[in-house]
Amino acid sequence: MLRKGIDKKFKFLPLPGTEKAETLNNPYCGMYRIYRFIADCDQLQPDGIPIEKVLPDTNQQLCLVEINLLPYNEEFLSEEALNIIKRIFEHFSKHKKQMIVRFVYDLEGKGVLNEPKDIAVILEHMHQLSPILISFTDFIYILQGLFIGSWGEMHSSRYLSERNMTRLAKQLYECSGEKTYIALRCPSFWRMIFQTYQPLDSDTAFSGIQKARFSLYNDGMMASEADFGTYGSIRALDSKAYGDKWVREDELEFQYKLNRYVPNGGEVINECPYNDVLPAIETLKKMRVSYLHSEYDEKVLDKWKRSLSVSEGTLWKKKSAYEFIEAHIGYRFRIEEVNVSLAGDKTGCLKTILKIRNVGFAPCYHRFEVKLIVRTASYTTVYEYPVDTDTSRWIPGEKVELTGILSTEEWNQNTYVLGLSVYDPRSEQAIKLANTFSAPDHRGIYSLGNLCFGKGNRS
Repeated sequence: MLRKGIDKKFKFLPLPGTEKAETLNNPYCGMYRIYRFIADCDQLQPDGIPIEKVLPDTNQQLCLVEINLLPYNEEFLSEEALNIIKRIFEHFSKHKKQMIVRFVYDLEGKGVLNEPKDIAVILEHMHQLSPILISFTDFIYILQGLFIGSWGEMHSSRYLSERNMTRLAKQLYECSGEKTYIALRCPSFWRMIFQTYQPLDSDTAFSGIQKARFSLYNDGMMASEADFGTYGSIRALDSKAYGDKWVREDELEFQYKLNRYVPNGGEVINECPYNDVLPAIETLKKMRVSYLHSEYDEKVLDKWKRSLSVSEGTLWKKKSAYEFIEAHIGYRFRIEEVNVSLAGDKTGCLKTILKIRNVGFAPCYHRFEVKLIVRTASYTTVYEYPVDTDTSRWIPGEKVELTGILSTEEWNQNTYVLGLSVYDPRSEQAIKLANTFSAPDHRGIYSLGNLCFGKGNRS
């Protein structure tokens, strides 16, 4: 342990850790592609590639897996269909992807014509799928929609009444894994189903109750004043029904509060002033967007790729707006300060204070394991010190202070390396940080600096 007088000899030599201008490719956020399947066919559509031969994008953590149930819109799912769906989930799970899953009955814009004529069929399909959904809960991040409407987007459907959507939402909640989010197409649907004008608060967030697992998605993002029907013309203060669609300003404010605790994402469409770079970035921040379709709408995405980033400072100055947006969708953790000192209680312990900021557009919505690591240069000795913090509540823009007390009783070297590890047990991945600190091993330990003790001051 530390001897008396060590405070005069101890030094912490921090390593440089400036931010890097690149996408981190962390779980649960970023760009995604769509992979389409039909429940009675074991091939990717329309390519005809067998399920097990499909190659998910290696640069994307998220995959939107769309499964068309149209062949069964008047009957129960067959054992063959259930087996095909299970094989689809197995395949993307083997590739360590987080799936956004959308079940649909329509891909033609004919929701009323193609969806089941009896809601009981949809409810039974959810029940049949339940064992599969629950068994893949670690890989199914979000169930998008309630199976209904054109393209599964919850419009042009016979089941948009409060009674029907409440039944469908409750059934899907009960039939899916406890960790799986369910995304609704409009904020008004969220208010209607849960009979409240108030979004989630800190007490109900992450509690597991039904409304704490319901999030949003928007496939008409920044397309117009109303995002092509996502919003309406009623001011929130004038609303007389939970299902009213509010004006854009009020809906964005509602999402800003709700999506502090549940994810939001979708597609940008229809090149227009609403998705010009400056208003787009402000909207993505306001909506707390954590996932975006990487292939649609090309005109909007190309506009961002042709435009320079408008970020303040020099870090992103030469990067495109698209590169800036891609790197900030979801969460992005940046260490801003590291301080190490004697604890001051004569125990010889060291007190470590880290200041870290989420500079992304959204929270991570998950509780990651955070540990301070003290190791020798050769890794022959490694000490771990868990940090008591809840990463799901690291809100964008807010600085979080992490404190750790490092017991030195077993230390017998003059030099150690101080590191930080952020790890997600659900996806079994180390979380990448935005700093230039090196992550030298598979555990993703970021080296923050060296702990140095004067010779003769160890026992």
